[in-house]
Amino acid sequence: MKRALSIILIWASCLCLLPGCTGSSGKQVCLDFLSKISSGDYEGAYNLLDGAVTFIPDETAGVDPSKPIDPNEKPDYVALAKLEPNRESEGLISKNQFIAKYMNIFDALEITSVLYDNIQVNEGEVFTIVNFTATYSSPLLGDVSGEHRMVAIKSRNRWFIEWSPNLIFPEMEWGDTVRVARISAKRGEIMADGQVLATTEGKISVYAMPDRLNDTNRDYFYNKCSSLLGMTREAIDKKLSKAYDGVAVLKQFYQGEFPEYLETQLLEIEGIGIDYGNYGSVRSYPENDMLAHTLGYVGIVSAGSDEELEARLKELNEGRDAENGLYTSDSYVGRNGLEAKYEKELRGNDGYHIYICTSQGTNRRTLYTKPAEDGLDLQLTIDYKLQKRLDFVLDSVLFGETTAGAVVVMNPKTGAIEAMSSWPGYDLNAFAKGISSADYAELLSKANKPLYNRLTQGLYPPGSVLKAFTAVAALQSGTLDENYVFTGEIVDDYWLPTDYGTWLGSKIKRTQVKYGRLSPLNMRSAIVHSDNIYFANAALLMGWDNYTSYMKSIGFGDTMPFDLNVAQSQLYNDDTELTLMLLADSGYGQGEILTTPLQMATMFCAFANGGNIMQPYIVDGLYETEGIKYNNVSRASPKVWKSGVIEQHSLDIIVPYLKDVVDHNLNGTGRSLKVTSVTVAAKTGTAEIGNDKSRQISWFAGFRCDTEDKDARLVLVMLEVPTTEEYASLKFDIAREMLKMSASR
Repeated sequence: MKRALSIILIWASCLCLLPGCTGSSGKQVCLDFLSKISSGDYEGAYNLLDGAVTFIPDETAGVDPSKPIDPNEKPDYVALAKLEPNRESEGLISKNQFIAKYMNIFDALEITSVLYDNIQVNEGEVFTIVNFTATYSSPLLGDVSGEHRMVAIKSRNRWFIEWSPNLIFPEMEWGDTVRVARISAKRGEIMADGQVLATTEGKISVYAMPDRLNDTNRDYFYNKCSSLLGMTREAIDKKLSKAYDGVAVLKQFYQGEFPEYLETQLLEIEGIGIDYGNYGSVRSYPENDMLAHTLGYVGIVSAGSDEELEARLKELNEGRDAENGLYTSDSYVGRNGLEAKYEKELRGNDGYHIYICTSQGTNRRTLYTKPAEDGLDLQLTIDYKLQKRLDFVLDSVLFGETTAGAVVVMNPKTGAIEAMSSWPGYDLNAFAKGISSADYAELLSKANKPLYNRLTQGLYPPGSVLKAFTAVAALQSGTLDENYVFTGEIVDDYWLPTDYGTWLGSKIKRTQVKYGRLSPLNMRSAIVHSDNIYFANAALLMGWDNYTSYMKSIGFGDTMPFDLNVAQSQLYNDDTELTLMLLADSGYGQGEILTTPLQMATMFCAFANGGNIMQPYIVDGLYETEGIKYNNVSRASPKVWKSGVIEQHSLDIIVPYLKDVVDHNLNGTGRSLKVTSVTVAAKTGTAEIGNDKSRQISWFAGFRCDTEDKDARLVLVMLEVPTTEEYASLKFDIAREMLKMSASR
């Protein structure tokens, strides 16, 4: 045994009944048996059994004749017992099986001591009957008591124990075993505003009860089940052979995919039943593609080689044990998104119950139950109604495989994400249920890449949205002030820098303005009309040191903290030569600058939050169910990521200019926004996609002004669209719906 047992025998009640006895008395044999069981001497106890219940198997079974027997090596009785024929149905047990039975049961129940008391003996010349109470003590069970009757028989002048399994537990019979059944923990739900976004629902199971089948109805049963369930007789037989507790699950269906007519016809078959949830479950996403890239989905543990699978399972099982439920190659885990990031919290810990199992597989008695600890629920910061509105707007505005994009809606005061989407998305349920190869290939073939998470993994040049930060960098480095006027020579909207040494690059082209510019070309005019020349010149005046120092201070080059992994932004490639041309291009958001939509949105929050950049977050808290209580386990709190990156003096200058960008009377680049319910400050932008002149990145970043903190909102829109005019206003159509005060609140 793995643990020592202590024995406590209380003799007083029997001594008064037995004035005298010898070592060969029935009473003494019974007490010897109890003593040996308690001390773990199961072999000694077996030697006291009546020959009518014992048998000697082939002693060479499982023995390697080439391996010498070590007399000092303790036999593995559990292993040996499995090599011997099981004859318990005949009321027979071998020594190895006897020893293994006690070892398995006492170890499984962690029994540390046995108390025998209330011993009453009725001794005769041939039969001795001993009634007693056995109390097992265990950290699992506590104290468990049972009333037993032991019979000793005298044969050939010797006393033997007439053993049966009820000497272990009163209810046990020949053929019974003690089994451990796992109770699976329920995976935690993911919710927003009380609406369930990810849950676990039961499968609909069609099951058979084999004991209800007979010669009269068997053929009809097979024929109808085969026809209705699309199963061969062989497949049905295979399922029936795995019946447990009198039930064999034949086929399972997902909720909503089990037609009523099929249910009606199946229930007309003798021996068929239908269960709703007890024999299998599946992860379900009630909103289908809502937040698909953010939520992620659940699937089988996946790895390439056996070595990779082993490493993955080792990682998943860190800190777990068999009692809590270990991951195996058949386990379902979060494959990406929050389902993967919060796998440990969502998974929970399995429970189990230990029970006496009959030879027919039924539960005779439950000995111990360790309840499962269900996974924690994730409550998101998402405004459910706003998210629904965003999804509707995106599906209405964007179309075909030529458009794609990402939208972030967040509170700039706290960093809480209120809505977000990478478009197009995909139906999470298709992956949770097991997507077909054909459907998966179709998703991969789409030009706008539905599986790609543009929010956190897409790296794009920020274009003119970055000009607001270039202006701040120029102000705070003392390079220029808001009244600085560019006076260089501009010919047909082109400028050739001549004041910065030998210029090896091409001319700088400014944004075309159709209906007149503000004059002169100062900082206000440059922001309102998004003038590339002005900001290229500002960057050149600053130089690389001042420019990169500021851009790094707002987060470029850092890994941004978030509930999901975010691709790292950059100012330039690692092996790049820092030329004047690259500096000029960087000043207006091109060059080699790359960032994710989420990070761009987060950085832009500084203009709406007194110069501080908050850390974005989407998981508001973790919750657990305890009876009827719903308890908060942990709660996110707003955190500053980058403090004081925009000074108040700079805010006082730049924010009014950003308001002017969307003022229709000033002919700014954001004049098409047209939000009337609240004042908005914003910056628009476009950026090239490599050398492809037919497509562009179209940006919008804007925030509500002069609102209460609870109504504060920043919206960032990034679209990948063709350069033709019909796509120019799409970003405004999306942003408008998110910024107006009637949007959710």
